[in-house]
Amino acid sequence: MNRLYWLSYFTALINVAPGNLNLLNGKHLVVGSQVNLISIKFSFVTLVHVSITRNISGHIVQREGVAAETLKVLSQRFNFTYSTLQVNDSYLENDDGFPGVTHYVVKGACDLVIGAIVMTTGRAMLMDFAEGYTYTTVAMLIPMPEPSENASAITKPFQISVWIALLLLIPLTSIAIYFSILPTPWCPATTIRNNDPAMNQRAPLTISQVIYEISQTLLCQGGRLPVMQRNAVYFVLGSWCLAAFVLVSAYNSVLISYVLGSNAKPLASSATELVDKPNIHIVVEKGRAIDIILSAAKDGLYKQLGDKLRSNPKSRCVKKQECTELVKSGSYAYFHSMFVAITIIDDDFKATKKCSLALARKSDPTPGSMSWALPKHSPYVKVFTKGFMELHQAGLVDFWTRTELEKRKHFSYCRKEAEWKQRSTQFDNKTRINLKNVSGAFYVLIMGYILSLVCFFIENASFKIKKLKN
Repeated sequence: MNRLYWLSYFTALINVAPGNLNLLNGKHLVVGSQVNLISIKFSFVTLVHVSITRNISGHIVQREGVAAETLKVLSQRFNFTYSTLQVNDSYLENDDGFPGVTHYVVKGACDLVIGAIVMTTGRAMLMDFAEGYTYTTVAMLIPMPEPSENASAITKPFQISVWIALLLLIPLTSIAIYFSILPTPWCPATTIRNNDPAMNQRAPLTISQVIYEISQTLLCQGGRLPVMQRNAVYFVLGSWCLAAFVLVSAYNSVLISYVLGSNAKPLASSATELVDKPNIHIVVEKGRAIDIILSAAKDGLYKQLGDKLRSNPKSRCVKKQECTELVKSGSYAYFHSMFVAITIIDDDFKATKKCSLALARKSDPTPGSMSWALPKHSPYVKVFTKGFMELHQAGLVDFWTRTELEKRKHFSYCRKEAEWKQRSTQFDNKTRINLKNVSGAFYVLIMGYILSLVCFFIENASFKIKKLKN
């Protein structure tokens, strides 16, 4: 996208803009920046929206990022000039003995503060906000999910109802097999070829032989079924073999998904899930926007998160590095805006050469939009709000944001690693086989038992009739 084209476009709009919306024409503004510096092993990295470069004396010599690009285009659009507020503050509020950029706004030394600024009640008492600069979500940083021993995968393909049904049917089938391999008075074990009674008797089966015969039949590996007038048992065994074939085929197809997949589970997939886990704590930067929002919430999810925040004295850290280390300890989730979270992951990888952090799969929208700050009763609030709307309509803010995010290549690598490790956890109960999925196999078993029972009664009745006739 050609920036000169857009600059020409917005410059041309100046001539048609209403007079009351072009109050910045010919004005000069002193611009401050809200830059959340992230200290990782004594190196400083910058965020998506504002990054500044200072010379050896501490003066700001360059400003980059989405907010810097927006400021350049709006200065062309509304024909104003600007200079940089040369202070060492990087936060709105006081920090490390510095008064904060808000101090200079209130004193009249700063006309505009750029960056992804969250509007809060306390800030609104001191400044006005030009809303609509950008929109983001509240991201939840968690430790990188790590896989564990996957021995439990053998039970996952079937739901508990299927296992219960199998545990009930296996003993019934085993009993039927047991009685089928025992001799009966009307079904001799061998064909009578002489008058020696000893030759006509079957040797009694030992316990090990009985278990062997039953096991190989249950496993569909064949078994010793002597030729006799016992048609009843064949219905049981035939239906069992057919049902077992269906069940084993279904079991194997789903088992592969669990065995080949990873069983790495995230600390929590969303803020809602985190609230229900008492052993997981949250951590935020003390006094920053997320802390203020959660602490001031009166109801809903943010109120629950605020209660969880207040219940743990370690949940408020002073520096981002402290928050990051708590997350790596394994029982904390770090809340921040999506843009900051992405940068934290990217720069943690640069420092450690491994992916130790991940984003929860679900994020929550922030209340309202990100904004720029101006002095109270500033006449330029509506002008900047209109400029933001035009930039969003043209797609420039989204384009600049994507361009900045593409520079965070390490984040993309860690995100893909987290998705790969959690790929098997995306299975829900619908992917596990239940009784409805394999109902046909159990219908076959039930019909086999019914036919076997009917045949058993017919055989007994026939035997008694023949015995009476003889």
